[in-house]
Amino acid sequence: MTVSIKGWRRRATLGLALTAGALGLFGAQAARAAQTAAPLSCRAATPLEALAYTTPLAMPGVVSPRDGTCFLKSLKVTRPDGVRLAANVFLPAGASSGAGTARYPAVIFITSWASADFFEYLGQQQRLARDGYIAVAYTTRGFWDSEGSIGVAGPGDLADVSGVLDWTLAQTPADPARVGAAGISYGAGLSLLALGREPRLRTAVALSGWATLLDQMYGNQVPNPTWMNILQLSGQLTGRLDPIVAEYNAAIQNPDTPAAKIAEIAAWGWQRSPASAVAAINQRGAPVFIGKNWQDDMFSPNSSLALFGQLTVPKKLMLQPGIHASAELPGALLDVDNAIWDQAHRWFDRWLKGQANGIENEPQVSLQPKFQAYRETLSTWPAPELRSLDYQITPRGARRWDLSCLCWRGVAGQLQAGQRSTSGRDSIGNALDTSATTGPIPVLSPLAESVGLPVVNQMATVLPAFGIRYEGPLLRQALKLRGAPALRLSAVPSQQRGMLVAYLYDVDVAGFGTLITHGARAVHAATPGQSQDFGFDMVATGYDVPAGHRLVLVFDTQDSLYGPPVRAGERFDMALDFGSGSPLQLKLPTR
Repeated sequence: MTVSIKGWRRRATLGLALTAGALGLFGAQAARAAQTAAPLSCRAATPLEALAYTTPLAMPGVVSPRDGTCFLKSLKVTRPDGVRLAANVFLPAGASSGAGTARYPAVIFITSWASADFFEYLGQQQRLARDGYIAVAYTTRGFWDSEGSIGVAGPGDLADVSGVLDWTLAQTPADPARVGAAGISYGAGLSLLALGREPRLRTAVALSGWATLLDQMYGNQVPNPTWMNILQLSGQLTGRLDPIVAEYNAAIQNPDTPAAKIAEIAAWGWQRSPASAVAAINQRGAPVFIGKNWQDDMFSPNSSLALFGQLTVPKKLMLQPGIHASAELPGALLDVDNAIWDQAHRWFDRWLKGQANGIENEPQVSLQPKFQAYRETLSTWPAPELRSLDYQITPRGARRWDLSCLCWRGVAGQLQAGQRSTSGRDSIGNALDTSATTGPIPVLSPLAESVGLPVVNQMATVLPAFGIRYEGPLLRQALKLRGAPALRLSAVPSQQRGMLVAYLYDVDVAGFGTLITHGARAVHAATPGQSQDFGFDMVATGYDVPAGHRLVLVFDTQDSLYGPPVRAGERFDMALDFGSGSPLQLKLPTR
């Protein structure tokens, strides 16, 4: 049995190749075009193959005797500039005969950074094919077997999405009115960017993507060295990376980089930011499905939550524990149940098949808190079900013996309701780090946290000269945090450059704290000794604090996740200013 384009197209392609060869013009490009335009084909299984058949992956090009699907691998999509992109296709039952006029919904899967079509989405492609979809996956430009250079979601990468869509419509019986895009990480960002500019894409599923690129590279003027270095190294190992990536990575991590260079990087990044496509997506009314993981330190959820809030189209948001791509990758690779992909499948059924499954009428947000097995819903985001619990931050003051309690004061400040009645300054230096940390082992610690092994710290070990802790009251009832804790601070840096790192802990009666979330902000051109607004949002999270525990907020000046704003060995102090007019608050979104 054969899947083919029309005979006239086959003859025209052959004629084009022969003519170009005879004229001696563009011979290599013509040969590539002929190869790309060659018809896809599947054949029936022989009796012996049918007996030994296991999965389509084991017998590419053979129609499954079990469900009629067919897998075609090692395909090439030739672009106008001669670059060939590696691709594969899963065809549903009926589409592999080449007969009839039936058209099928299609999903184009766009690979992640440093990933490839020959493994990343095979599980979901197979599931969709069994359910009547054509499922195409391609390796993005510059990686693995796809030619060209890695453009970091640049114009060439976006044009490739349209090119693969052209190829899909030409080579398969895909319905041009029922095509969607899907991707994880890099593929997620490209899916959203393409949705804003490619009118033939009906919807997009974007998992573990980013919204504003500079927020992930340099959020709050703080570099993200661990994940930026991972991206650069993996790009160099698996593809042909544009040299500008290494240049910009080095510039962002260099504390002496001038503001004009940062502005240049910001402009470059904005063109590659899905947030720049929101207006176009809204204008089109194209439905959007987004998935984000709480512990994703590569692309933290905050800017994606902001993007989701700006969308006025049918939309769905799923939030859950996990580092970058960890929650959805098993379901993409393997043909197994996965809560995120199961809902994405329903999303495609609604918008590509037209099934009245009601998903667009359900609450728009589904979330799973950290260290919990249940999911809950919110009507939308920002969520009207949430309320702000505000704590005033009060200074610890000087260390002193208090006869009224026969105890030491000045060890910790307080988080309290009502108005702050004390003033002063709490100062720390950066000569040493403290025991407060986002995780002792970068990447692995948050990964362990996402599977139930928390980052724990004993509060008494936070060195007072280099860190400050502020303790809240014992909770009379459980507290459900949902979203990004916001800090409203005034700080006094000792020099032009400085940084504060914040950690929020769930602390038991013995003083052991489980890390809830964290955040950081740096300054690069401050007036030394002058108080300034220093507010910032911590990383959004979902977390349940048990009754009988307390919240503790810790500040220090360094962490392996956050790049320093100073050269090695350069010292600075940061003082929290509790002057009468200074706002110092911890604002918690709670349910």
